[in-house]
Amino acid sequence: MDKSKKRAYEIIETYIEKAKDLEFVDSIYLVGSLSDDTYTGNPGSDIDLVHIVSDDVDYQREKTAIVRIIEETEQQTDHDIAISRVVFQNQHLRHPYKYDFELLHENMDLVNRPIEVFRILDSGKILLGNDSKEQLERPTREDIVESERMQKRILFDLEKNDPAFYEQYAEMHKHPTLRMLTQTVLTTAMSDYLYYTDKSCSSKYYILERIEQDIPDFKYLNLLRLCHKNRFDSAHLTELEKQCMYDEYTKVFLTKPDTWLSDNEDMRNE
Repeated sequence: MDKSKKRAYEIIETYIEKAKDLEFVDSIYLVGSLSDDTYTGNPGSDIDLVHIVSDDVDYQREKTAIVRIIEETEQQTDHDIAISRVVFQNQHLRHPYKYDFELLHENMDLVNRPIEVFRILDSGKILLGNDSKEQLERPTREDIVESERMQKRILFDLEKNDPAFYEQYAEMHKHPTLRMLTQTVLTTAMSDYLYYTDKSCSSKYYILERIEQDIPDFKYLNLLRLCHKNRFDSAHLTELEKQCMYDEYTKVFLTKPDTWLSDNEDMRNE
């Protein structure tokens, strides 16, 4: 599999040519590591896109159409690099955010919209359609907290409605791969950074630098440093550091025996 930056942009070009035929798409933004020039091509690297579609269309139907074209593009490009499937209507991004939707898998974009909006505002690059970045309102600390609450509610519902699957899911997060552990720590740090400073950083690469500068006594700073090293300089990560990552992850994130992820609000209030 070719995960080089050159290959990523070839795949983007292939996809955008197909997406041009989708008249209901107002904008497609490139976000994440490709947009802020921190792309590594390591295992797990993907192409992060955010689609914004018209308000006068059926959201789920048009999202399905976008996913179908993404799947066609991935197949055509030998599945070298996955493309994210994030889709919003314009109305979803206006304040105050509306939360009168079912907490289902197909609505996870709405649950995670604060970080996606920050990614557009921080480094988003328009690939197709109208650049409406200046009209986007900055998510608030309360938006981040509400997003976390909804994610917890989804887990609680999953535990109640499909306990067998929940146990499998929880076990995976109690004993994650090193890559999954790293992803969890880096993304949680971005949310915590906003909570503590009321400033945003949606870059996995720059979040360590921002926290070291603005929150020198950050609760899991050492773990964050190790995860940053694993993400961007894994060849020099020692076996002792890998074990330290697992030990600190367990101590900081698995504070309660019946949950796989600690309550962020409890952590912040300590």
